[in-house]
Amino acid sequence: MNSNQFSEAWDGIEKSWQNGKLAHAYLLQGAPHGAALRFAENLLNLIFNSHPQVRKRTHPDIFWVEPQSKSRQITIDEIRDLIRQLSQTSFAGGWKAGVILCADRLGPDASNAFLKTLEEPPDRTLLILITDEPQALLPTISSRCQRISLADEDDEISRHWKDPLLDILGELPPATIPEAGLFTGRIMGILDELKKEFEAEETERLPEDLSAKESKTLLDARSTARLIESRTEMLRTMLRWQRDVLMTVLEQDECALHFQDDTEQLARQAMLCTRAEALRRVAAVEEMGRQLERNLPAELVFNSFFAQLV
Repeated sequence: MNSNQFSEAWDGIEKSWQNGKLAHAYLLQGAPHGAALRFAENLLNLIFNSHPQVRKRTHPDIFWVEPQSKSRQITIDEIRDLIRQLSQTSFAGGWKAGVILCADRLGPDASNAFLKTLEEPPDRTLLILITDEPQALLPTISSRCQRISLADEDDEISRHWKDPLLDILGELPPATIPEAGLFTGRIMGILDELKKEFEAEETERLPEDLSAKESKTLLDARSTARLIESRTEMLRTMLRWQRDVLMTVLEQDECALHFQDDTEQLARQAMLCTRAEALRRVAAVEEMGRQLERNLPAELVFNSFFAQLV
């Protein structure tokens, strides 16, 4: 992990806080459940004196918004509720904060509603937007936030899936349709383990005053959001791999490859396909992303991809 990026940004935050010049809004670029979230929690702990309710997201003056529905969109009603809460008197008589996880999921109406608060925030109010796709935000929102990039800090978020996934990618392509099914099974096994891990971690963060039904709903929403986030990162890794195969087919300089430690596997795969085939594989990974966005069953999507490689 490149800790310099995190620590340098944090030094700037501390100086701003000490000088009374903290920005009213920050756009944290990074994984919504990785370095960007840790940075946000550190910032909240700074202004709320390391309150134990910060991590559990139960502090009465910190309001969290994240995609909850299957569409993975943040609705205008959720933003209106956030604005209403921020406009009220602070419970503890001090700061209030609003945190939007996966801010790129703000719909057009929600974005426009939030923009008004961003332009004229209430006194002693901190707004934090977290996203790994800042380009998806309205330019008028991005321009009103101080941006902090933490994208290079997120090696930790991939620690449980990266090595197994690279093992799979290094063994491509499958020789038969049954073998393609085995590759799918290995991918689904990675996702199943991630789901168990996320459910265990999020169970510890659940507020204690919820009913069993409310706890289950919140747990499902949070763990599913993290699973989708990791699955998206896995697809990005698969896309980079197939692009490296294409670059190897085109006999480009190895310095341009993402996976310079895997040149032997890349060369072997490049020998087995033409330029057109390598391009088709890149397009196939991109199509997987679109299919998953449409909520097609992940097992079906991955199986179709691996079958195309036979």
